Amino acid sequence: MKAVFSALAAPSRLLSIVVLSTLAGTATAEYERGLSQYEQGNYDRALLEFRTDANIGHTQAMRKLGEMYLAGEGVNSPDPVQAVKWLTLAYLQGDTELVSTLEAIRQDISETQLVAGEQAALEWLEDAMLSDFGRDDVSELYESF
Repeated sequence: MKAVFSALAAPSRLLSIVVLSTLAGTATAEYERGLSQYEQGNYDRALLEFRTDANIGHTQAMRKLGEMYLAGEGVNSPDPVQAVKWLTLAYLQGDTELVSTLEAIRQDISETQLVAGEQAALEWLEDAMLSDFGRDDVSELYESF
């Protein structure tokens, strides 16, 4: 049986959302450039632009980055681990439309890939918490999952 990402089922994702919301800010210039590059078929450049905003918590950039990794756009081949990471982070940021996408991915990948993607998302959140809040006690973050 595949591992179930408990954050999808957990009623309380407050801490994760607070961390992401604090990071999101107004980072849209790179996202807009990324969309333009994507529409022109320049996936390598679009990936770089989306990654810049995704790394600071921009929800749409996280989603687009995850979708690109899933489709193998701008990368050598599809990367389901990175797709799970970024789509999960976008979901935690409030993009609830991703539930069905994440469920579909879960059916198509190995448990090892799923766990690696979820772990990468948790590590990203942990790093964000440390850098933005200067907190080294991240136990609250894990309790929210």
